[in-house]
Amino acid sequence: MTLGRIAVAVPISIGLALIALGCLLPGEERLIRENLPLETHITVLAPGADGTLLAATQAGELWRFDGTGWEPEEAGLDGRLVLALRGEPGEHAIGTASGLVSDLAPPPGNPRISDVLETASGLLAATPEGLWVHADATWHRPLSDVPLYRLAEQHREGRVYLHAGTIGKGVYSASIQTLLSPWASNSRGLADDVKALCFAVTEGGMLLVGTDRGLYRQAAPGETWKALAPFPPDRRVLALYRAPPDARGLQRLWIGTDDGLSALDLAETRDGLSVAGPLRSFDALWEPTETGVSWILPAPDDELMVSAGAVYRLSAVRYPGWYRFVLAGILLLLVGGWLWLGLNPEPDRDDT
Repeated sequence: MTLGRIAVAVPISIGLALIALGCLLPGEERLIRENLPLETHITVLAPGADGTLLAATQAGELWRFDGTGWEPEEAGLDGRLVLALRGEPGEHAIGTASGLVSDLAPPPGNPRISDVLETASGLLAATPEGLWVHADATWHRPLSDVPLYRLAEQHREGRVYLHAGTIGKGVYSASIQTLLSPWASNSRGLADDVKALCFAVTEGGMLLVGTDRGLYRQAAPGETWKALAPFPPDRRVLALYRAPPDARGLQRLWIGTDDGLSALDLAETRDGLSVAGPLRSFDALWEPTETGVSWILPAPDDELMVSAGAVYRLSAVRYPGWYRFVLAGILLLLVGGWLWLGLNPEPDRDDT
């Protein structure tokens, strides 16, 4: 092969390889923004009927996402700021900055409701002044003078436990049988002034808590909390969602922080919980998220929806910048073609 033909073959070969590389590069999961018609901060995400998603906004409105678009939802909020929603309005109580929206009479004073939880024994409402429980057709106050933020229900070894995360006072807990009795502090192993911001429960019933100082697990109610390695102990955890076990038996724990969305795969046995693999992070597709990830929910087709100021969907997308490989490949093909024409000029035609 002559040097000229080599000079033609090299850019053409490299060009074809770059085009193939750009098309075959594996994709990765990234957060893609699902734009609401109204640009406003999302305060709550909740599951709706028939696989839809409900999003409450800072403007005091409620929107429904059906997988393709958004529609406003009438929920009788009258502009009130939603802080807690567990499901369909009308079927579930709504906690707002100015009280409870429900068929029930509100708690005395109609306080700010930071979270709600419906149990077999009554409705729980978390407030900055403590806990209210609606049972036996009246409101009870088993925990007072404690600023509550989040509530959780845990099923462990055939028993049901209830937990309240506080701002600055750790975790308080009670069994469902002692729901109306004073709740006990359940913060051994946590810092004295820790903020408990979110909960998750594993498949085997182990409790996880996200705090302003990292992520912790508790083997059984009342036992010592232990940090969940390798999660950084200085990172604030705003949201948790534990996915069902996969084919390998691993449970993926989705974690929302000020830095975005991350995940750990957990391996659980009857006696303990361990981390299987490194901490993974998931970036937004184009520009960083507006705020930290504060809500995480499963979506149809094995996808995930999160709120981080706006609403985002976690989806598999092409490798960022894949088109650059294709463009470079096309440019090299053109160069090779130009060199080939130089080696094979069009013969002059005889004038006859």
